[in-house]
Amino acid sequence: MSRLSQGEAEKLIASIVIPPRPGAVAAVVAEQQGNDPDLGRIARIIAADVGLTAAMIKTVNSPFYGLRQKVTDIQRAVSMLGLKNVVTLVTSLSLRNAVPTQGLDRFWDSAARTALIAAYLAQQLGCVAKEEAHLFGLFHDAGIPLMMRRFEDFKETLRLANGEPVRAFTDVEDERHGTNHATVGSLLATSWQLPEHLRVAIARHHEAGVFQSGLPAESLNLIAIAHLAEHIESGHSRLSADAEWGKMGPSVLAHLMMAEEHLDELRRDAREMLEESGL
Repeated sequence: MSRLSQGEAEKLIASIVIPPRPGAVAAVVAEQQGNDPDLGRIARIIAADVGLTAAMIKTVNSPFYGLRQKVTDIQRAVSMLGLKNVVTLVTSLSLRNAVPTQGLDRFWDSAARTALIAAYLAQQLGCVAKEEAHLFGLFHDAGIPLMMRRFEDFKETLRLANGEPVRAFTDVEDERHGTNHATVGSLLATSWQLPEHLRVAIARHHEAGVFQSGLPAESLNLIAIAHLAEHIESGHSRLSADAEWGKMGPSVLAHLMMAEEHLDELRRDAREMLEESGL
């Protein structure tokens, strides 16, 4: 595809349907932003959605969250997590139902594993809150299903981008479609009113040289943890070469100041937890 003009690019992006923020997320955020936030009311909002309740309890009870006691009800989960973390998790767990999923079960299963690994890494490394890492782990590639719905040949684009050893993943998408999943994902993040540092990290997570870009540390830490989590998940689920890690891995490890020995330890522990969770 030839380079698009500004007007053509805007028209193309406008043709991609961005799902609105779900009602449960909007209600929980409204409660958070009110003058007198009430954890009890938030628990009742969540409890009204049986699927969301089950997903939230399952997530916080996973080995990746490292709770000492199992949570059995949503009121207890809300009390233990606190307001900000609850809002972050509700937003994360509402994503799969809001974004088209037909034929994409493997994508979302992989995203769920990546998000849990990201939460674990955040807890171990201490550079970002585990709930925020979980949110980013799910959201950073959420533009992919939206691109697949818009472009009939996007599966071929993914095949090419996943096997590209040198160019950025998003460069392949831009060449074939005039936009990419990171741009679309950042629009979704804006629509859902995610924090600015998270939106910026989504938009730029495949960018070559991003760790020398001067972005805020909170954005760069999310990008680094997500790439590391994807690398671990890829080895667990596919046991194949990871072209993206070949491009981004050295910069990720340098940013996190991590030696290969530490990576091996984290990789081993995360895989053990995946197996323990049946994932």
